[in-house]
Amino acid sequence: MTDYLGVSRRDVGAGLAAGGSALLFAVLVNLWNFFQTVRARGFDSASLAEYRRGSEIIFLGMIVTPVVALVVATVVWRVMMPDEPEPVYGAIAGVVSALGSLFIFATLIGIIFSLSQLSAGALVGAVSEFIFITAVIALFGGIITLPIAAPLGAFVGYGYEWYFARRKT
Repeated sequence: MTDYLGVSRRDVGAGLAAGGSALLFAVLVNLWNFFQTVRARGFDSASLAEYRRGSEIIFLGMIVTPVVALVVATVVWRVMMPDEPEPVYGAIAGVVSALGSLFIFATLIGIIFSLSQLSAGALVGAVSEFIFITAVIALFGGIITLPIAAPLGAFVGYGYEWYFARRKT
């Protein structure tokens, strides 16, 4: 199957490494959000219900983000990486994968949230909902998560390519 798709084990391995780091990052963001809510409101049932009601995007992100990162990193490694392992290119590819994952994630969440407007028969409402949700997630998600996700992607990409470069010699 990998010969048919034109991907190698190195490409898929990079996708798996990116997906694993994205899952770890999503879990850490979710835990941080949970404990910030508990710290601000106290540990009672009302604050936990408030936390659950406002965090669908974060819980959905824990499911969608690793899959998106796996696909994006596999494609990035397939398209932009040379045949010989190069750790610096791996770091750059890791940052590109993190950026691409954020924008594809924002687009998917925008599509999911606009489906409610589309099912109600409001096409204009669905388009405006999609544009608004996607822009908000891309903007604020980028401001909040990219300062951590981009260096994490660079670190994982560098380490992944460093491992292959060291193994070749």
